[in-house]
Amino acid sequence: MTPVLTADEHDVIVELMNIGVGRAAHALSQLVQDEVLLSVPKLQFLEAANAREVFCRSMPDLLAGVMQGFQGFMSGRAALLFPEERSLELVRAILGADMSVDEITELEQETLAELGNILLNNCLATLANLLHRKIQTDLPQAFNVDTPHLLNRLSLHDQGDGSMIMLVQIDFSLRASDLQGYLAFLIDLHSADAFIEALRQYLVELTS
Repeated sequence: MTPVLTADEHDVIVELMNIGVGRAAHALSQLVQDEVLLSVPKLQFLEAANAREVFCRSMPDLLAGVMQGFQGFMSGRAALLFPEERSLELVRAILGADMSVDEITELEQETLAELGNILLNNCLATLANLLHRKIQTDLPQAFNVDTPHLLNRLSLHDQGDGSMIMLVQIDFSLRASDLQGYLAFLIDLHSADAFIEALRQYLVELTS
């Protein structure tokens, strides 16, 4: 079952992710030499059983992404997702406009993996640090997938075993290149109780 959060707990998750993504955006802006503009995160908790329907309704048909496993006070996978049709533009923004299409295509997976490493690590590390917890991340893996198969690609469970997903959607754009897309963090929270307990302790510290 998805967790039942109070309004304060929901707002804290949004704020923590906002801080983490803000730090990640700063790292990305240095990488692409352009200002990165972000929206306020949109947060949803999903049961694996209905995640596929939500993905198909809210995301493009084809995605380029980077996934990364993590372990610690909570465990699972995080994913950074882009519309596949825009991924080469993003890679070009990182590598430079003077490279040929063939060169950019050849380096696409490696570049996206490095980008995912920067963004996902910033977000997960910030979340853990602010909650006074520890987390470790695996090496990122770049991939392409059609959205109906995203759940399977991330190796999340859809057998109704109580696993659930925290989906955080953030719209972003690069000012100079007018490149638009979004970041989505899909976190399989088998350890949801530990995560929510950390949130509640954080709230107590804020109000004490």
